[in-house]
This record gives sequence, C-alpha cells and structure tokens, in this order.
Amino acid sequence: MINSKPSPSSYNLEPVISPRLVGRKLIFFAFILRVPVIGNFILNLLKKKNKVREIVEFASGLSEFPLYYPIHEMSEEEKKEHETMIEKSPLVIADLASAQKDMLQVSDDEAFFRHWTIHDYTRRYSDGDVTPTQVIDSLIDIVEQLNKRNPIIIAMNKKELRMLAAASTERYAKGQPTGVLDGVPIVIKDEVPTVGFPARFGTSFISESVKEDEMPVANLLREGALLVGKTNQHEIGLGVTGSNVLYGPARNPYNERYYTGGSSSGSAAAVAIGLVPVALGTDGGGSIRIPAGLCGVVGLKPTFKRVAIDCNLAPSLVHLGPIAGSVSDAALAYSIMAGSAPADFRHQSRKQPPVHLYNFTNPSNSLEGLRVGVFWAHIEDAEENIVKETKRAIAFFKSKGATVVDIELPHLHEVHRAHAVTILSEMVLNMDKYNQSDFQGETQASLAFGGSFNAKEFLAAQKIRAYAMRQVEELFHNKVDIIVSPATASIAPEIKADTLTHGESNMEGTAYLMRYIIHGNMTGIPGIVFPVGYDVDTGLPISVQVQAAHWREDLLLRVARVAEGLLPKGWSKPSTYIDVLGSVENTTST
Repeated sequence: MINSKPSPSSYNLEPVISPRLVGRKLIFFAFILRVPVIGNFILNLLKKKNKVREIVEFASGLSEFPLYYPIHEMSEEEKKEHETMIEKSPLVIADLASAQKDMLQVSDDEAFFRHWTIHDYTRRYSDGDVTPTQVIDSLIDIVEQLNKRNPIIIAMNKKELRMLAAASTERYAKGQPTGVLDGVPIVIKDEVPTVGFPARFGTSFISESVKEDEMPVANLLREGALLVGKTNQHEIGLGVTGSNVLYGPARNPYNERYYTGGSSSGSAAAVAIGLVPVALGTDGGGSIRIPAGLCGVVGLKPTFKRVAIDCNLAPSLVHLGPIAGSVSDAALAYSIMAGSAPADFRHQSRKQPPVHLYNFTNPSNSLEGLRVGVFWAHIEDAEENIVKETKRAIAFFKSKGATVVDIELPHLHEVHRAHAVTILSEMVLNMDKYNQSDFQGETQASLAFGGSFNAKEFLAAQKIRAYAMRQVEELFHNKVDIIVSPATASIAPEIKADTLTHGESNMEGTAYLMRYIIHGNMTGIPGIVFPVGYDVDTGLPISVQVQAAHWREDLLLRVARVAEGLLPKGWSKPSTYIDVLGSVENTTST
C-alpha cells in the first residue's frame, strides 16, 4: 500500500522498461523482445524512453577515464587515520562477542521486543539451558511446515546439519566451543557458493557444482556456525521485490500480503521471522539493503571487496554482507567475514586497512563532531510517511551532537542509468550460456534489454562511475562523515495474485525501491539500513540508510547502534514470528 506517491522533483528517477506486465502478457512481451526485427525496434524505443543516449552525451564531456572496479586506494592520511583507530580499538573477535551482552537493549516493558542474538544462543548453550541439537531439530520441523505457505529456506541438508549440531552439542558439554558462533544457526542466499549445495541462483534449471566455500562462508563455519540452508531469492538476483515463480515469493513477516524485497528475500525474511540471528545476502543494486529495510532488520553492504566474493553475475557491483536481527550481530558477523583474502585482484583492494570497529563498544551514545550529510531535495522523493521518519532520524542524530550538513549528489539520473547499463550488461554476458526462455518472464525481459546496450554505452557508464566515485571521495574527504537517506522510497509492495504464476515487470515500483540504493553500488561505498518506524496502515517497517566513506564500516555500525535509541521500546514484533530459542527452552524446562 502506497500512502502517498512522492511528488516529482528534478532528482526523481523513473526508468521505464515496460508498463506493468503480468501473466501471459509478460511472457509474450519477453518472447517478442527476442524476435530480431520487432524486438530490436521495441528495445531501441525502450532505450530512448530510458534516455540511455543521455549517458553517452554526458560521459563525452567528462575528463575521467572509465573505471570498472570501484576500489578506493587509501591515501597516506587515511592510512594513518586507520592505524590510529586500530591502535586505540583493536578488533578481537572474542572480545566483541563477549561485549554483546552489554550492548543489547533490555526492558521490563511487556511490549518490548528484540530478536534473539548470537550471544543469546551461545550463553544458553554454555549454561546448558538448551543444546544446538535441540535448536536444529526444532528448526528443521519449523522450516518444513513454514515452506508450505512461506518459502523462505529452499534447500537443507538435514542429515549433515544434524551431525554438525550433535558435534557442537558435544563440544559445549565438554566446555570447548570451537568459536564465537558455535551452534548458532545461519542461512545463506541461494546464489552464494557453498559446499554441499549446488548454486541454483533461484532458478529451476541452473545447478552449478561448488567445490569450495566462498571465503566469508568458510570464516563463519570455522567459528562454528551451523548452516541451516540456502534461502529463496529473486531469480538470478535480477529484481528487488523478491518475486520467484518457481518457489513462490518469500512473504514479509510483518504482513504476509506484501513482498520482502529482494533479491536477498529469503535471507531477510529468515532473520525477521526469527529463524536465525544472522543471514548472508548479496547486493548488486540494493539486494541486501532493500529486503533488510522492508523487513525491518539490519542490512550491511560493506565496501566493495571488503568481504571477498568471486562473483560472476555482476562482478563490478556485487557486494556480500550480513543481514541481522541486531546491530551487534551485524557487527560481529561482518568482523568475522571481512578482511584479507588471497592475493587476487578479483577479491580485494591491495591496500585496504585491517578490519576494525573503532569505538563500537563505547557505551557513550554521543555523536559529537559527526558531520551528517543530507540531500534534502532527494529525501522528499519518498512517500510522505518515509520522509517524516527519515527527518525524525536526522533530528535524533542532531540531538546526539551531530552536525547536519546540506549536500547534493549531482547527476543522479546519469548515475542510475549507468548502473542499469552496467549490471544488465554484466548479467547478460554471464547468463548467455543458458537458454533465455527458461527464465521467468521478468528476467527474460530484463536480459533482453541488457543485451541491447553497445560498447559505447557501456564505456560511457564506466566514465560516469569514475565521475561519481570522485564526487563521493571529495565529499567524504572535505565535507561530511556520513550520508543519511531513506532506505527505500516506498514501503514493501503488495503481492498481487496475478503475479504468482508468471511474475511481473513493474519498473515504476522497482524505481521506488532502488531510488536511494544505486549510488552505493556504483561507487563501492559501504551502507547500512535499519528500522526507525512502522507504517500505520500496514504495520510494515520504515528504514533509513546511512552511507560512509570506503572502509568506514566501523562508523556505520556505531551510528546504527546509537540509532537503536530511535525505538526506545524495541522493534515492533512481526505479525508472523517464530520464537525458536524460546520454544526450545520452554520444551526443555517442562
């Protein structure tokens, strides 16, 4: 339900691939786009409507060279700044995990709600209140029942999972947990390569074998995490609602008539509904931040290549990061996943600073001296209720000592179109080996549109990326420490019955969800989303996004932790919530 559409402004971007199409009309439209003469005519018309030519004209006037990977190499000044922060606040994973209990919101108010955290699980295991085996047995039963109406986890290896849980239970019985995540259930997005599961990318026909875990996955498992399964997603990640014709859409735990957002739909839903404290998602155009924001949980997109991932889908745009039920869990998961990787340019910058969380565990809630960048005109491009909550968050930061600085992000139209050219071109190349008619209609249409771009348009997009990169580097160096915006311009869209069989193509709705997201993917800066309020009519979450300079995830997490004060009575409890840990405890006690 959209309370009030944003009024048009000079920053309002409304790309149009097609009018809203559903069912057989969408399938027919996708087929027509592949017919040589007619398809080329329609695609050229769509490019004209999307003003793709404008990015070539704009790029021709830029002095920047094309930039493909948005990797920021630190200056000597930045290097010294990070060294100072690391010296004052060295990152010790075990210390961060033990400090969790002091950072958790607590209240005697019966209406107070918060998600179970990593610390909640490990403390109960250590105290002998519950065991990992009991938790996993319960989760397996819950997922099997839940999938009948809400397909959140689409693949499990139950035999292996039970064996790993038994081993974890035995370690706790001996007082020898293997790491700070021992026995803690997690889930991972379908497309992230994980041993024991073929990479299906949310499709019915792709099944790539996996011989080695991605490095961040291996890091989590090394700390003892138990992988419950792989999560539902928008097909090949090419969409932001979470629609999936094969499995059905993962439904929003706050109101199951609405989407979760995507493409990491199942990961966000799994955390919000209470199945796990932490999930992994990927983000090439908001696919962590959009579903986390719409499901009212924390979603962190780290700096490009801060968390190593060898992704072929959209290699210059995709980031891997955590979705969590608390800021402290997001911080802990990020700290375990991030950092140095093998000496391969695809994985990381050669000069990124060591991972740290400067000042994160400081009990002070002061933001004294923080410069908060606000692009006021762009904020107004959201629904009225979202604008209101975003402004309330900005006022809250100011009350904590921050200084608000007016800023502008220039040429957003061109940056957004450059993102579309880049991500669609990359995905077309990497999906070309498959039969295009095997994809759902929305994916077919998007890939056909992506296949219409030429080399000149692609190179123009990379010149615009270089321009945007320079703009944000100068902005963070000279003027602000963070940028605050809505997470999305609308609350979660409603799931219409006519979309379940063949999906839908609705680019106006997509534009609302991606409006504040794309800039961070093009420039590689880190961003975090977290809830600040709830829609009165639907109960759906409203979230804000905070972005910072490259390698400053520590600052984002500190600001997000302070922002928990925006909801002094805790988060709103989802209308559909599964109290996994509480139910196991109650069963054990009886």
